[in-house]
Amino acid sequence: MPDDYIQIMTKSISSLYLLVMITCWLPACTHDTKQHEQADAGQQDFAKIRITDEAKGLLFTYLMADGTFTTVESVKDVPEKARKQVIVVDTKLTPQQRRSSQILYVADLTQRRDDGTYPYSLVSRFKFERDILRNPVAEGGVLPKECEALVKSPKDHIVLYATDWCGVCKAAEAFMKKENIPFEKKDVEKDAMAQKELKCKALKEGVRLSGVPVLDVGGKLMVGFDRDSLVNAWKGLNSSSQ
Repeated sequence: MPDDYIQIMTKSISSLYLLVMITCWLPACTHDTKQHEQADAGQQDFAKIRITDEAKGLLFTYLMADGTFTTVESVKDVPEKARKQVIVVDTKLTPQQRRSSQILYVADLTQRRDDGTYPYSLVSRFKFERDILRNPVAEGGVLPKECEALVKSPKDHIVLYATDWCGVCKAAEAFMKKENIPFEKKDVEKDAMAQKELKCKALKEGVRLSGVPVLDVGGKLMVGFDRDSLVNAWKGLNSSSQ
């Protein structure tokens, strides 16, 4: 198994961010960045690969919504949402032949040509990782398996994701009680299922979580507590369900 394939599978947003930050502390950072970004398709003589549905010895790596990568061995196993930008590794070539420390073969599996092949580009590893990981949900959109059975958001009440020590959570709870807004409170520290549920909802909606409270108003996630926004969202939900 190629060493770069293992690295691709284990990367996450946090580890990539840390790597880039550490690299940029070094004096050679500016020079290295320019060198990587200039190594693009057509500028150098790289080994060519042929990507088809029947091709053997290819590994296809796609981005998940949570910033991790998943690798499969055939085109058909790549989810439709993730087919626009897929890293392809030809295991018949050595890392040196692929120049894998600099370049990634990135295929568009949504555009099959008349001869059955898929187009690909040679993209600098640095540029690809920098750009695609800015918004994993938009670039990948494939939810982890643990989120596939995600329970739909209720329409008849609000879900409040909170913790016992959160003062703002208590304020949101008190406000909804005062305004007679029905809600269900879930403690993300004491309830592992609630924590996973919130994570999956955030991935699905493309919301970055920065803490609690988080309110689920009919599928719309609201991070933090704002009285007017909450009231307007609840009124909007009621009017749309009638």
